[in-house]
Amino acid sequence: MAIYKDHTKTKDGRQWYFKVYKKDFEGNSKPYKSKRYLTKKEAQDAEALFILKRDNPVHKPFKIVAKEYLDNIYKIRKESTGYSYEKDYNLHIKPYFEKFNIDEITISQVREWKDTLEKKDYSIKYLNGFYNILNGIFNYGVKYYGLPKNPIQTIGRFEKRNDDIIESDTKLRYITLEQFNQFIEVVDSILWKAFFTTLFYTGVRKGEAQALTWKDIDFNNDEIIINKTLTIKSNDNYKITTTKNYINRKIKMSKTLKEILIEYKNQIMHYKDFSNDWFVFGNTRFLSQTSIDRYKHFYFQKANLEKEEITIHEFRHSHVSLLINEYVKLGQTDTAKFFLMMSNRMGHSIQVMQTTYMHLFPTIQNEIVDMLNNL
Repeated sequence: MAIYKDHTKTKDGRQWYFKVYKKDFEGNSKPYKSKRYLTKKEAQDAEALFILKRDNPVHKPFKIVAKEYLDNIYKIRKESTGYSYEKDYNLHIKPYFEKFNIDEITISQVREWKDTLEKKDYSIKYLNGFYNILNGIFNYGVKYYGLPKNPIQTIGRFEKRNDDIIESDTKLRYITLEQFNQFIEVVDSILWKAFFTTLFYTGVRKGEAQALTWKDIDFNNDEIIINKTLTIKSNDNYKITTTKNYINRKIKMSKTLKEILIEYKNQIMHYKDFSNDWFVFGNTRFLSQTSIDRYKHFYFQKANLEKEEITIHEFRHSHVSLLINEYVKLGQTDTAKFFLMMSNRMGHSIQVMQTTYMHLFPTIQNEIVDMLNNL
């Protein structure tokens, strides 16, 4: 067993590899040469992992199995999904189990992990996201390393207490048109005015807005083309991939949004190196998450709307609420038609749209009461 450096490199500079022996199906030892790695340490780590799998496939560190599982997620799922899994693993799973071998983790330890997280202020949906990751790691161990059982399946998913009272105004948060106008009135930067107006009047996701370039803005047809999203792994590491649901869509711009974007672009075009390949929001560099959150909070405070402050994702809810109100004002009551129209605009299935936003239609309850009154 040793680490070697090849005389030739791959196109991306990889030339380190290791050689070991492994047994074939008949029990005979055969030499094995690994693929090439970028650094000597990467090759050493890969060799250690190979030997561990070869010599003791079950009794191995939990963190090793977890790393392999997450590496596999990056291969089969979107980059943004892989990053989300890795982030949640590092924050909410790794600290509890990284010191154990995977076959040593007991049902009682998993229950303690679950009890600890339940005491924190997380939604059931968020908690079950952690459950899915941990469950996936153990299933990976069962499938590839002969782990006899998956303890987390015995414990089961996180469940909401039946006696919990959910306040109506906490189910779905959004701001009204009047509140948005009060907010945007105090925004003194054309960049941030264009950014927040785009969120409110289109309902695009944060990553979709960050990934927009000027090529995606079609002023002639009053359309914004949504065909990608941006995933940030660190301040200097990001990747642009397909949209969340792999669906490209064209969103019609309102007059208000178009005018602000034109005003903003006219200012940006004064830069000598301006390019239509620039990010719409940020020019040569996309807007960072910290900057977005900081300025959002600042302007909500400046507008005296601290209690009404919403998250960036909740601008998306605000957009749907806005259109529902306008739809009802026009005397429209066909919710099926509305959600069909909105499905493509929002990049959601009709079922998700109905489940999330149906209760915002005031006419639904009115029609039910009318039927009852006619009995």
